[in-house]
Amino acid sequence: MADKDDPGLSELHETSRGGEHVLIRRLQPEDIALYRDFLSDVSAEEIDSLAHLDYRHETAFIALDEGTGRILGLVRLRDELDEMTAEFAIMVRSRLKAHGLGWLLMHRVIDYAREKGLRRVYGDVLAENTTMLQMCAELGFHALDRGSGITRVVLHLGGAGGGRGGASI
Repeated sequence: MADKDDPGLSELHETSRGGEHVLIRRLQPEDIALYRDFLSDVSAEEIDSLAHLDYRHETAFIALDEGTGRILGLVRLRDELDEMTAEFAIMVRSRLKAHGLGWLLMHRVIDYAREKGLRRVYGDVLAENTTMLQMCAELGFHALDRGSGITRVVLHLGGAGGGRGGASI
């Protein structure tokens, strides 16, 4: 059960559509030891930003393979200055795309945002990433063309306290 003062503390045990048994939990500082394997093709700046989260304004959740302990995916949420809006970023191992792992991570971060009382979450997605754009549409996100091959997806969660009601666009 999640601590009422920190809605991100709960752990979820899930099974992806691809059959992977997954533990989804908040990213912890000691998880940096797992990054090298997961982020071997990611820039040093991105790795550094994940290793040094400002927990007052950022959180991240990882999906771990329950059998091997390897990171399968990660989603980060960073509060904007208004403290009612947050930006998400998500990464999933290439071999696990279309296994439902992104879906599980996005549900976790949306639930967290609602529990935290955020009004909206958004992310910038490459226009060519049609799978991600389709998933966001199914989750209730509204897409806005930002030009330069970028689509911003926005999910309105409602007022403070968010609740578990549907998204309004």
